[in-house]
Amino acid sequence: MTNTATVSFIKCESYTSDLQSAIEELIDGIGGISNFVESGQSVLLKPNMLTTRTPEQATTTHPEIIRAVIRIVKAQGATVSVGDSPANITKIAELWDTTGIKQVCNEENVPLLNFENAGSETLSIYGVQVGIAKPVLDADVIINLPKVKTHVLTTYTGAVKNLYGTIPGFQKTMLHKMFPKPNIFGEFIAALYDEICPQLSIADGIIGMDGDGPSGGRPFKLNFMAASADSAALDASICHLLKIDVNAVGYLKTIGNEQMGIIAKNNINIVGTPIEELTPIGFDVPSTLRARMIPGWIVKLIDPFLWIRPSFDDKCVFCGKCVKACPVNALTIKKGEKPILEPQSCIGCCCCHEICPEHAIIMEQSPLLKFSGKIS
Repeated sequence: MTNTATVSFIKCESYTSDLQSAIEELIDGIGGISNFVESGQSVLLKPNMLTTRTPEQATTTHPEIIRAVIRIVKAQGATVSVGDSPANITKIAELWDTTGIKQVCNEENVPLLNFENAGSETLSIYGVQVGIAKPVLDADVIINLPKVKTHVLTTYTGAVKNLYGTIPGFQKTMLHKMFPKPNIFGEFIAALYDEICPQLSIADGIIGMDGDGPSGGRPFKLNFMAASADSAALDASICHLLKIDVNAVGYLKTIGNEQMGIIAKNNINIVGTPIEELTPIGFDVPSTLRARMIPGWIVKLIDPFLWIRPSFDDKCVFCGKCVKACPVNALTIKKGEKPILEPQSCIGCCCCHEICPEHAIIMEQSPLLKFSGKIS
């Protein structure tokens, strides 16, 4: 691994017809598309398709970003496909329609791959046998297209975390059960990144998400895109821009400690628009962040009194998706009623929060955790 990385930023305020030229300029800052894609190669675009939301809700990669990158890659003479394994895999056709990604792929005449039925190959990652979608492993080039968002479990989710969608089916839910704590889950994500490293990552930060993301936050106009061959450096640079401590992001901390990628600010060369010109005002981190910042030895002493659990407000429509998403069966539901939580079973993985279509779930903090926030 080299000791430095380059990250390109560009100010971009809308998903307009000028988007392709803006992305070309962005990539030119790190050597141009020919530095990553050659004629005749197969290229997989890996967007964030988390769940069934419209582009305006800023939960998924905007379809016009995908369209622009498809055209750039095709101009190189490469073949293109698009694929992801979202959290909501039971109604994936509906998800494709709602996100606008199916329409773009149809119009650009590229395959939209369902990782759930594309086959998988088992790899050993972090000591666990994990199935990875075959299109990911078969592609000559992976271009990663994450959405810039906060995350109630990992604090920030970007290029590295977006690789979690290379794991098809309900494995993702079970992995949350195996690695329920943010630091251990971060170590798994770092190991996954070490195994599957995209050649290029382009972050959609034109409209991102702050607050309690990755699906329950608020759309936040950030007005930038960023790109790098080093996904960890890309994520770290965006964290620096958003004033998020990289050590609060478990996977970035592990990547830095294990030297899997570059996260130190002094070792990242920023080209294009200086990040000081892009730093937003009023960007909120997840309410769960303070739990990540309590020293580990203290956590061990007071662990029974530190918890983050879901509660359900009146926006709940009793759909039961959260119940199905829970990896430890901590939720039950009766027809026409809000879900009921078994507190002792909850591992605080936030899977229910991530999947809720109505933003009806609030991740409540224990009284001690709330108190720690008042004195921090």
